[in-house]
Amino acid sequence: MWHDSYVLVVLVLAALAVVACVVWVSMGQGGAMAEFPPDVPPLELPEAAQVTAVDLVTVQFPVGLVGYHTGSVDETLQRAATAIRDRDTRIAVLEQKVAELMAGRLQARHEIYAPPAGPAEAVEAEESW
Repeated sequence: MWHDSYVLVVLVLAALAVVACVVWVSMGQGGAMAEFPPDVPPLELPEAAQVTAVDLVTVQFPVGLVGYHTGSVDETLQRAATAIRDRDTRIAVLEQKVAELMAGRLQARHEIYAPPAGPAEAVEAEESW
């Protein structure tokens, strides 16, 4: 029975059909995988601009089979990174404004308390320009 040549041909055709189906599906022709809703509740965190230290301390991550749910941890870290980046930018802008105001006040104070220039000093100052 196994010596029959038709059995070998059928096995080869079946193997080719399996390989062809695998190639066809791997090229995306077999349809898309179904989208499943997340099996964890959404995190109760405010928007990234309003995240505070208390929010991060009190967050409770959902636990999965091996540990914390990776998506929830990644989302929380992304929100914290965005909040820190925005605050760092705001701090840098405010520090720059404070430095400019302090330089302006120092310049104004220097002009107020500088001794008045006499006629000879004013001519020398004009010649140096």
